[in-house]
Amino acid sequence: MKALTKLIDKVETGIGKDLKKQFDTIILNHVTGNYGKDKAALKSFFNDMQKGGCISGMIGEFIYHNDCKNFYVKFIDELEEFKTEFEEQIGEPIKNRHNLPHYTFIVWLCFEEYCYQVYSGLFE
Repeated sequence: MKALTKLIDKVETGIGKDLKKQFDTIILNHVTGNYGKDKAALKSFFNDMQKGGCISGMIGEFIYHNDCKNFYVKFIDELEEFKTEFEEQIGEPIKNRHNLPHYTFIVWLCFEEYCYQVYSGLFE
């Protein structure tokens, strides 16, 4: 697990330190619990995330709206800042096309984008 942690730590994402630590913990727990403990396992996790996203239910911490709300409240500033920076990068606002509660939408968006940035930094 330490090797995977070092891999993820090398990638610059622009996300706040506390939020990054929490996202990394979620990723590493899922990878080591379901995929294995090597770089290929990490890649498999990110591939599954890109195919299904949080809406698929693959991230147990973010299945229920109440869990997303609690996470959002805890990291509101970092999540909203990450979303704003992402919107500035792509040049347009991100639409909540599934009409999710705002807190669920933001948590899923930020987690998925963070996973994509880590994947891109490691494997592309």
